[in-house]
Amino acid sequence: MKRLIALIGVVLASLPAWAGGELQPLRAADVARLYATAHERPLAVEIWSLDCGYCRENAAHLVAWQRRHPEVQLAMVAMDAYDDNGAAISQALAQMNLPPQVAQYANAEPMPERLRAALDAGWRGEMPRTVWIGRDGAREARSGLLTADVLDGWLQRARH
Repeated sequence: MKRLIALIGVVLASLPAWAGGELQPLRAADVARLYATAHERPLAVEIWSLDCGYCRENAAHLVAWQRRHPEVQLAMVAMDAYDDNGAAISQALAQMNLPPQVAQYANAEPMPERLRAALDAGWRGEMPRTVWIGRDGAREARSGLLTADVLDGWLQRARH
């Protein structure tokens, strides 16, 4: 019984980050926990910014693709500061009509470079940036607009 209660506590403690639908702060130290959820189902992390012209278009393509592939988790990470831009980020995310299970984060690091390095050490800051984490932990990343072919390729490799 104690083990069951402990397990329920662990599950409930992890819910806020993946509850989806509500903007959460994200620090570099939190990224490993976010990426670890890919062991359950592949994870696509869309890194975007309020002032990125292509980011919303890329997010729309990714969300439409994810609706056809519900076995893939999706997380949106805004590189804009959570404390300074939380309301604007939440408004932009609401306009994207994201499914309720999509996790929504914003940068909570005082030095954005820390979060950028934690998300993708090879990334130089260009956006949109999409990081794919397979169930085996393998990562691939690409900057710019994604096509369905790229996403399908990631998913096919994740299945093998």
